[in-house]
Amino acid sequence: MKITSAFVTVVAFSGAAFAQTSESVSPEKAAVLEVDRAYEAAFAKGDATALAAFFAEDAEQTTEQGTLLRGRTEIEKSIRAGLKDNQGAKLAISLDSVRLLAPEVAIEKGTSTVTAKSGETSTSLYTAVYVKKDGKWKISQLTETAVPDATPREQLAELEWLVGAWSEKDGDTTIDSKVNWARGGNFLTRDMTVKRGDETTLEGWQIIGWDGAEGRIRSWTFDSEGAFSEGVWTRSGNSWLVRDSGVLPDGSRTTSDQTITKSSAEKYTWDANNRTLNGDLQPSIGRFEINRVKGN
Repeated sequence: MKITSAFVTVVAFSGAAFAQTSESVSPEKAAVLEVDRAYEAAFAKGDATALAAFFAEDAEQTTEQGTLLRGRTEIEKSIRAGLKDNQGAKLAISLDSVRLLAPEVAIEKGTSTVTAKSGETSTSLYTAVYVKKDGKWKISQLTETAVPDATPREQLAELEWLVGAWSEKDGDTTIDSKVNWARGGNFLTRDMTVKRGDETTLEGWQIIGWDGAEGRIRSWTFDSEGAFSEGVWTRSGNSWLVRDSGVLPDGSRTTSDQTITKSSAEKYTWDANNRTLNGDLQPSIGRFEINRVKGN
């Protein structure tokens, strides 16, 4: 059973919630932050009655799945069932904003994450409307929504530093490349040109995208001689391991582990190890330093 939004929302304000506490932090936000910590502690104790007490008797709650719960009794029942199915879970509340709509009405927005004993997390966005009843602030309406999935562009944001023109030189051989966002902004494209002296000896094209089915970055590379390959990217700090497998024009199969390490905004290194040709180990390619072309 998914943890309900009664778990992942901040609770109602205390009776003195709007007392002035600081000139740098609004009294509303200061009060909510204090209550957030208290709510997290109550959640850790698994006290369904205490958690439900923060809701008004006639409160309404809409869960992330669209289920409407009416009244404190129904909300407490949902809380109790969730606690039973998720014993040992921890709650972390991230408060975004608190705003007074009227002297006795306030609205709060934030993000809450419940971490199950197994380590699995459940994150939700919430909006809570409070009303002041009998001198105490109670949750009147609570709406929980799912955190929107990141777009392919957002998933590729970690590689945005590659956008621009780059160059590397080895003896009389120069490799120039240029990375751009494709139309729509959901793929990165790289054009590569290899020259020996003034003569172009090879051209290549690469597309880097997000694989939503497998939840990882992938790349597809083609060259002017007819070879192609596919890579899977894994990040570790400022380095990306690209495990690449391809096919040469004659049908031979290749694999390699390429490492791209960002040294600065203007420089990165590249090397290739564990290279094979039809299963036979090949020499590694030493580290190359690639520099951004000035003005790009």
